Amino acid sequence: MRFCMEVYFLRHGETLWNREKKIQGSTEWVDLSEFGIELAERTRDGMKMAGLSFDRIFSSPLRRALHTAEIVAGGFGLVPEQDARLREMGFGRYEGTSMQDGSFIDGNISSCFKRPSAFIPDGGESFDDVLARVREFFEQVLLPLEGKAERVLAVSHGAFMRSVVRHVTGRALEDYWQGVQPNCCVHVVEISGGVASMRSMAISFSNS
Repeated sequence: MRFCMEVYFLRHGETLWNREKKIQGSTEWVDLSEFGIELAERTRDGMKMAGLSFDRIFSSPLRRALHTAEIVAGGFGLVPEQDARLREMGFGRYEGTSMQDGSFIDGNISSCFKRPSAFIPDGGESFDDVLARVREFFEQVLLPLEGKAERVLAVSHGAFMRSVVRHVTGRALEDYWQGVQPNCCVHVVEISGGVASMRSMAISFSNS
């Protein structure tokens, strides 16, 4: 019987910038809101109620993700292992700008969300840059764990998790923003025989 390793990719809890619809990107210091902390705690409790356990927990070093990882990991007696490859897509000069009213400060950042192939990074990362980090995380961290770990958790960010979907399923770049990824949602990837496949997308443990 072929061994299968499960990887749970968890988006961080809510931040005030999420609520204000500000682009966070690689901004390091943005932390969880009170509701974001509660959401992370409910996710941890829901995972435990579902009978899950993790052999390793990895996290982006950005504060909002690491705080989420610390809350969840505490319920399993683990300490998050920081990995910079899990950080959010860098949006350069657009970080901190608001999309509160549905508008953008210029056409370039608008194309990022409406026509990704036309987006030109301005001091930030391209979609392919993020995809390269995803591939490296799979190849250098996850694939070598197959046969050694049954289930691992990786706490990351919205755009990074969309790049995971792109990597695993081959989703077209123009469909990058398809679907909703709420805070603390989970994508589950299975790795078997060195091949990754998507098992579940955007599931929640916070309502358990």
